Amino acid sequence: MKKIVPDPPSSGLPDAAECLALSLDRAAAERALNYYLNDHQPARPVGTATYAIPDSVNLEAALAQASDLLRCMGATASEAGNGLNGSPRDVVLSIVHLAELAKAYVDKSLDCLVAH
Repeated sequence: MKKIVPDPPSSGLPDAAECLALSLDRAAAERALNYYLNDHQPARPVGTATYAIPDSVNLEAALAQASDLLRCMGATASEAGNGLNGSPRDVVLSIVHLAELAKAYVDKSLDCLVAH
């Protein structure tokens, strides 16, 4: 005689420990997703900044400092790019070119400021 109804699964309902483990895994996954997908950092007050530039700095000094920082950035990125190959090297060396371009604009602004 053929049996029409299939046999029930060999394992029954999950026990309480398995349900707890599944819910803990789900809670951990939710926390991880919330951490990476949502803005998890507290909002920074408007008046605070990482670097505070004193109000006494004049425009010429600020442009000269920006030029020096861009020169250092270009040199650092150039050194970092020398040890890489392929696409990562292209990305790092593009930072060098962007820093040099920004430095050229800052230097041009500084030259125009000094000329006046």
